Amino acid sequence: MNELTRKSLPDFQGLPNITFRQLEVFHAVCREGSYANAALELRSTRANIKRVSTEFEKAVGRPLFEELEDRSLRPTVFAQGLMAQTGPLSRGLRRLDENVRSQHASGRILRFAAAGEFFKEGLFSDFLSRLRISDTFRPCFLRVDTKRFRTALLNAECDVYFGAGLTSSDRLDLVDLGPIPWKIVKGAAFKGALPARPSDLPPGRWWIADAGDVEATAAVLAEFHEAGAKGGRILMEGGIGGGPASDEIVFSHDGMTAPSVIPCDGAWPCFRFAAVLRKHHPYSELLPRLKGAALS
Repeated sequence: MNELTRKSLPDFQGLPNITFRQLEVFHAVCREGSYANAALELRSTRANIKRVSTEFEKAVGRPLFEELEDRSLRPTVFAQGLMAQTGPLSRGLRRLDENVRSQHASGRILRFAAAGEFFKEGLFSDFLSRLRISDTFRPCFLRVDTKRFRTALLNAECDVYFGAGLTSSDRLDLVDLGPIPWKIVKGAAFKGALPARPSDLPPGRWWIADAGDVEATAAVLAEFHEAGAKGGRILMEGGIGGGPASDEIVFSHDGMTAPSVIPCDGAWPCFRFAAVLRKHHPYSELLPRLKGAALS
């Protein structure tokens, strides 16, 4: 390509006002040879199609069509070249539009997220059985560490985050889904019956498994102390900071092996099961449906 030819070409990088709609209309008019026929294909009006075509012509700075004696439209040489170059893009956009329409027809994708094996818990399964979403949404499930749940929600990596001991903020809505029963794992050398209340716990020989939010776990530990328990430590994920001895017991909110379950009857402080989502979420019906599935 010589220098004169290069200078005669338009600068496509300087065309920020070109829209997908303009490309769609341009290709339709090229195929149909008239504004009226293009309007029928795109389910619009002749006036609208001509207006969009004129705007596109101004944006590229070149004539795009020649009107023949029979009033049909013939693409100019420039338009024919532009048609060839933008054809793959136009076809890709058409397929994308069809896929989006198909997704909307069969339900919008709703991304549920939680940490670890939370989705395998009966607590979540019970909630999901009450949540009415099949008529509107297609759920999928993502694993996101609790320490990242706020970032994941605000960055739109997920739509709803489920967990224990979660808190809201000025940019996040929280739906309280009810208390989480404690699951107690006794060490192999632990002797005696399970405690009936916090004050029955053996001093200093019990742990609370971290829920992912250290502040929330520390708050529950403080509630145990207020209820008469003495000592107690937080069991961090990965065993950071040590772990329980064989004669100690662990309170957990997740599915540890062969647990004994303590019901949430008011005697025991416990974590709350919660769902968190962005405020003003684009799925406006999502928050009411989450609240409708919460236990009263």
